[in-house]
Amino acid sequence: MIDDRPDISLLIEWLEPLIPWKRFGLCLVGMKEHEISKIEHENSLTEERKLALYSKWLSFNPNATWRDVIDALTSIKENALAQDIEKHIETSDSDGGIEIILFPKEDKKVQDSLNELQTKFSHIMRKVKSIFRKRIIENSQLFVEISEWVEDQLHWKPDTIDNDLRDVFKKIYHYYDFSDCNLIVNMCNEFISDEKDLLDELKAYSVKADEFRSSEPITELEREICNVYGPYRKQLENMPLICIKLQNHWNKVKIRGLRILIESLLPEELRQSVMKCITIEKGCVIIKLHILNSTADSLIQYNRRNLEFICLIGIYSLHISNHPVLEEDENINFTFELALLQAAIVGNNEAVEFLLKLETVNINHNDKGETALMLASKGGHEDIVHSLLSAGTNVDIQDNKGWTALMITSEHNHISIIEKLMQANANPHLKTSDGLNALMIASYHGNYEVVRLLISQGVDYNCQAKDGANALMVACQNGHTQIVEL
Repeated sequence: MIDDRPDISLLIEWLEPLIPWKRFGLCLVGMKEHEISKIEHENSLTEERKLALYSKWLSFNPNATWRDVIDALTSIKENALAQDIEKHIETSDSDGGIEIILFPKEDKKVQDSLNELQTKFSHIMRKVKSIFRKRIIENSQLFVEISEWVEDQLHWKPDTIDNDLRDVFKKIYHYYDFSDCNLIVNMCNEFISDEKDLLDELKAYSVKADEFRSSEPITELEREICNVYGPYRKQLENMPLICIKLQNHWNKVKIRGLRILIESLLPEELRQSVMKCITIEKGCVIIKLHILNSTADSLIQYNRRNLEFICLIGIYSLHISNHPVLEEDENINFTFELALLQAAIVGNNEAVEFLLKLETVNINHNDKGETALMLASKGGHEDIVHSLLSAGTNVDIQDNKGWTALMITSEHNHISIIEKLMQANANPHLKTSDGLNALMIASYHGNYEVVRLLISQGVDYNCQAKDGANALMVACQNGHTQIVEL
């Protein structure tokens, strides 16, 4: 509608032909000449200046409308462009550009990064859509192949997409954004792989976007992120809403971690663009996520099956469409390191792998001397041991009494875990503060298979503890004749 607030992605797209951007800016309600001059001074390229103008205008004019845009164009006699925008407004369902997040001056570094990504991605997407339109004109059957591919990629039911390209981009709008365009990259690889220059440009952009996701913390998204919704806000209001409250330690997690979190809470077919469907409130980290194509009941059931996981990763409140799935007090002592230790104790490998993906947890952190590897080894959680070893945990860390994961596992007779630890080059010759090694411990407890394995690895059964005892002696004392016979 003409009195709706403009979406910045549409301003970029529809005003692309605009050349006299300075005169246009001076005609926008609220813009001053010194602001225009500052924009010109701080940006060298015309497209950058135009984007900065749109961002500035929308940031301090909450009542901005498309009518203001049309009036400004008319004032500088850009009548044809004004008429084109009126037609766009009348007919547009928006096939999905990408919105920008607006930040105040103190977050200029983040805003500059977003502006650069926004401008580049909008430019690339115009090229992508143009090429797809040409290909479908040349081969009308291609649309059917594209539709089937999209439905397969997003796990949609057949015939979800209508028979035109505009509907394809409209339907996939919430499944990519400027910070994660993997769907677009894969789509281009599948159908326009001969457009080498465009694919190289898109892949280079994707790498840069990934660097941004991996470098900026979630707290940088707190301010004014509601601007990301653009013209889709009304559509989202009727969708199921997940409200998630996170322990404060989440403030330091990178934006990439936010996507990992959302993916863990949603079935694969419901995962979509993080930037387009969330808002983050101040205070503790509160995420509100609108879910397309789903019902609240199905999401409630899905997450109730994962309550242990949800609690372990630092969520203390989870409401779906005002229905409480989890409601606990915030834990001011929460850290990802303590969460990892707890997950190792209870044997929740899903939580362990999630925490490791965040890349913020100290995998070798110990509580009272015990590491996650020690706790998982003690509990016989082979899958967690595998995850920790794959992530590079230190296999030979000793606790306050000198015990290692190998010693603990030798006591509890988890032979398959011992094999994994040995494959990871665990040192079987280390000793506790009492002079015990893994072989003595296994012999004392009568763990025959462990003893045989350690001896085969060259552990000296004549090695003595501080009290003079060796593996043979402790086996005799405890009546483990089978071990003595070894």
